[in-house]
Amino acid sequence: MPPEIDPHMTPDSFFHTLCDKKSSGSLSGSPVLIYFISGNPGLISYYYPFFTHLIEKLRAWSSEDDACPRFHLYGHSLAGFEVSSSPSDYHTSHYHDLEDQIRFVQRKLDDCVNSVVASETSALNHANDETIRPRVILIGHSVGTYIAMELIRRHRERCSASASTSASTSLTSSFSSSADQNHPSFTLTSGILLFPTVVDIAKSPSGRKLTTLLSILPHLALIASLFARVLTTLLPAFLLRTVVRLAMGSPPSDAVDTTCRFLASKRGVRQALHMAASEMSTINSDEWADEVWGIASTPENEEGLTRLFFYYGRGDHWVAEETREEIIALRGGGNGSSSSNGRAKGGEGEGGSGPTMVVCEEGVPHAFCLRHSEVMAEKVAGMVREIVR
Repeated sequence: MPPEIDPHMTPDSFFHTLCDKKSSGSLSGSPVLIYFISGNPGLISYYYPFFTHLIEKLRAWSSEDDACPRFHLYGHSLAGFEVSSSPSDYHTSHYHDLEDQIRFVQRKLDDCVNSVVASETSALNHANDETIRPRVILIGHSVGTYIAMELIRRHRERCSASASTSASTSLTSSFSSSADQNHPSFTLTSGILLFPTVVDIAKSPSGRKLTTLLSILPHLALIASLFARVLTTLLPAFLLRTVVRLAMGSPPSDAVDTTCRFLASKRGVRQALHMAASEMSTINSDEWADEVWGIASTPENEEGLTRLFFYYGRGDHWVAEETREEIIALRGGGNGSSSSNGRAKGGEGEGGSGPTMVVCEEGVPHAFCLRHSEVMAEKVAGMVREIVR
């Protein structure tokens, strides 16, 4: 494995391979791909401080534990939020709804898995017949948690369909290789869901306000985008930064820079509100099967389930208190913990399995990426360690 280099960061993407010096000469074991799915607005650069702290935590672990796996961290802005889009993208009239975003992230994840497999295969320098099957950990924030749950559901369906096809056909191995290229093989090990908006988002305090506002102003997305265009056109850069800083309560300069790029982008503001409207109409009742939640009906069915960690905020304006408590009671078996240390017992489904659910008591807000990146990186690193140990 080549020596570790600095993270690759652009306004629209983040990628980093974490290589421990002690294990750089050996590539035994499956690599771990940590794939991050942002909230709305879907600019990945809001999370760069979080990624930086998470890398530090994982690096510290790898330096003290020879069994620590190789990590690949990846994140990309959601569709329509890319600030480095080509000019031809500005003329499209299509804005992406939640279903579009799910398909977009699924394609990005597949591409990333293929890239990791190619990188690992190249680093092996031998035994090309050795199968590399990455372990994938999805980290979602806000609406990114809903996207993560849908990816888990669709991954299970895709794996089931592939298994059925393999069992019912005696076609040649070349056909199987082609299918594997279309749908890369990986193990969806776990999902870490931060401030999850997976059920009834319209019942949350902010969801109620947005729903009311959309009913009064059906063209809110267009109006807001025109206002942002006027604001960014008339105000000089330094004055725009001042306005943004005051409006956001003086966040770190990186967050101000990202917000200014978001407001100045050709499609970002309208895309954010178009997607928010889609969220209000789509994220309603829980329609996922127990297996998607990581709950097995019998102990024998626990194999192959994706392990889930839910980290809720107290007083989250995008998650109604009653909604959170209902999810903990129904899906976490009533064993949700108010512990703030990032760890709690999992739910007790009929088979003894289920997601781990924690309610934060440290006052970390929904938009943790603005001022609480380090504390959340510490918690997420702990969850990752528990997953792969």
